[in-house]
Formats: sequence, structure tokens, C-alpha cells
Amino acid sequence: MILITRWNSLGHRGDNTENLVNSINELYDKQNLALITKVPTPIKVIKIHLGKIVEAFFEEKSTVDYNGIVQGYGICFDSKETNKNYLPLSNIHQHQIDYMNKFDCQKGYAFIICNFKKIGGFYLIPIETINNFWNNSKKGGRKSIPVAGLNDRYIVKMKNGLPDYLDALNKYIDDKLKNKAIV
Repeated sequence: MILITRWNSLGHRGDNTENLVNSINELYDKQNLALITKVPTPIKVIKIHLGKIVEAFFEEKSTVDYNGIVQGYGICFDSKETNKNYLPLSNIHQHQIDYMNKFDCQKGYAFIICNFKKIGGFYLIPIETINNFWNNSKKGGRKSIPVAGLNDRYIVKMKNGLPDYLDALNKYIDDKLKNKAIV
């Protein structure tokens, strides 16, 4: 059981990135481009004081931050951010990778959208790339996904200050449909 006693914990360090992704998802919905749902983390409230939750615990492991449909394609993804020019694999949990792999097996598209704050840019990181780095780390390889190891086709462009990931997603989908190497 994970006890939550302070809501400004490290668990909320990516809230700014999540807020940006939430905003672009709302824009996609308004423009009928996609329907993406933020997946709530299931919690059990233990104590409420003055109308605020002051004590709770996670009931179960969550999956990923978002799932939905984009022009007929099922997607699921997590949003991450890092102050480095790499994404530490410790920021990705085994149950998230397991879920994304199951989603991929069902012909869905699974990925991470990462805000690399040090370089001032976002990348869409496909599950294939995540698996490659994850599996190599288990064999003694690096414990992170470096920006230099990412495919520039999946750079997320900004639109009015928001990470407009649909172009990168379209390239990822196109690459998979044409059986191009993703990693």
C-alpha cells in the first residue's frame, strides 16, 4: 500500500507536461480529430479534512495516462518529462510497459510522449523503442533512453505552445503499417 499524505509529492512532478497534453487533447476533441481520455489513478480515500483529501492510498497499479481513438486507430500512451537529455528508465514502470505491450498486441499504438525540458522539445517514443532500451538495460546496458537514440521522425511539433503530437503519431502509424523499422 502506498500512503499519500502530501499531494505535492514527486508523483506530481510531470503535472505541467500532463496539463499541456490535456489541453492539446481537448483541442483535438473540439476539432473532431481524436477522442483521448485521461485515465484516472484509482485511489481509496482514508481521511478527508475540511473538504480536502488528506490521506489516501493507491488501490491498484494504474495503466498509462491516456487512451483513446484517433481517426479509427486505438492509442494508449503515458506522458513523461525529464530535466535531462535522456529519459531514465526508472521513470517507466514495468506494469506500464506490460500494458503498452498488450495494447500493441491488439493492434493498437502504444507510446510515451516525453518532454525533454533540457533541450526544449517533445518526442513520441514508440513502445518498440521503449522495449529495445528496456531489454538492453536488463542485459547490463544503459538505464535510460537518450534523445540521441530517438528517431527524429517522431519529434513532436508545438502548436500555440502545446505539444501537437498527431503528425508524429501519423508517422509512427505509417511506419508500422509499412513494416518499417521503428527502433
